[in-house]
Amino acid sequence: MSGDLGPRVAFRACKALLKQNSDVRIILPVEPAYMAEAHALLDRFSERVVLQEAGPSVLMSDPPRMALKERMQSSMAMCLAQHRDGHADGVLSVGNTGALLLFARRMLGSIEGVDRPALATQLPTRGKPLLMMDLGANVNMSSEQLLQLGHLARAWYIAGGHEEPSIGLLNIGSEPGKGTDTVRAADELLSCELPMNYVGFREGDRLFEGDLDAVICDGYSGNITLKTTEGLIEWLIDMMGAELRQSLSLRWFIPLWKATMRRIDRRVSPARHGGAMLLGVAGNVAKTHGKSDERTFRYALEYMVGQIRQRDYHQIEREIRLKTDA
Repeated sequence: MSGDLGPRVAFRACKALLKQNSDVRIILPVEPAYMAEAHALLDRFSERVVLQEAGPSVLMSDPPRMALKERMQSSMAMCLAQHRDGHADGVLSVGNTGALLLFARRMLGSIEGVDRPALATQLPTRGKPLLMMDLGANVNMSSEQLLQLGHLARAWYIAGGHEEPSIGLLNIGSEPGKGTDTVRAADELLSCELPMNYVGFREGDRLFEGDLDAVICDGYSGNITLKTTEGLIEWLIDMMGAELRQSLSLRWFIPLWKATMRRIDRRVSPARHGGAMLLGVAGNVAKTHGKSDERTFRYALEYMVGQIRQRDYHQIEREIRLKTDA
């Protein structure tokens, strides 16, 4: 509920996921006005779909603290309650990010040692995928909280069976004196507490070189970086297609171009990387763009399922505790 394109895209994405994954079950709280449509699309999977009647949804314009007081029967709150009570293994939301963060912290709690949970996802690069966080959950963060994200990134990788990851800190330069006081202080803390993992500052133009496992930043910088990257990718793909279609001499290459673009799309399309985990909460919670269409929503669901199968917050919390106690 409350996505920019309405709940139909969610219903269709759920239908696609259920077709492809016979071992997945979905709990879907729905406002009464959309219940008939949900039944029409999902009744063939009635054994693996639970439709629940939800109250008014959290709107994108709702102040998060107001939502916490007045939207406890919303689909967002109901999903988190199902997860808290052990009826669901994870939650995916397309709704208000600030409200999701507050609801998740209130209903699930936070992992010990993490003050502010962060949105994180893996971005495609020239080499290995890059875990980037925060992507918008926290606009301002202290140096100590950026350090906590470093511990969280390391624990996320170790919990998934990865060796010690390499972690960078997003900055406007790589020299020691560059950046804000907060970023420079975080650099010192990361160097001291994660000497095996932290590799220093990383500038925006070097994010996609493929040598880093994770990059840490506040939600303001991370969200702008992510959305700028997504917009640039979409523009470049559209521009290449337009150039081929407008040139008589290049139109012969369109069949080859289509096959090439399908391969590129599988690697870099923003729709395929729209799901972000809310790392640091005591649960498995993911967020996708409010503007998500059916395709983006489906990939976010698949991402959520994959994350649940690979690791859970208990493993992450255990790794953070082991590292900080050492």
